[in-house]
Amino acid sequence: MDWLSQLTGNKGSSTTVNVSGKEIEVFCSFRADRALAERALPLVVEIELAFACFARKQVHFHETPTSENLIEVNGKLAFQITTIIPDTCEVTTQAKNTARATVRNFLPKWVRIDCVKGKWVGEYGL
Repeated sequence: MDWLSQLTGNKGSSTTVNVSGKEIEVFCSFRADRALAERALPLVVEIELAFACFARKQVHFHETPTSENLIEVNGKLAFQITTIIPDTCEVTTQAKNTARATVRNFLPKWVRIDCVKGKWVGEYGL
């Protein structure tokens, strides 16, 4: 994520989460680990894959759960995996609100989390 952190030895942490028989590798930068340690409640990382006219990958961060379908990574971090398959090519608020959240149909292979200038950033790979 951050080349300077890697050069100085601040590599962060990695862990593996088993979900429905598949493994997800979770990489947290040194800054993310430090920010997570200061939290009282777990950070919810929403991993979203939207299919419309093209696939869109996004990572959202929530202070509180937005769904009951949470995957606990550790005491400070949880995942929420959302797949959006709208009826049209437009991804509107209405399409997102009626989207079905699923764990089994879509799982990332890896997730990277960082905290840059107090803001959470993330990416994932399929």
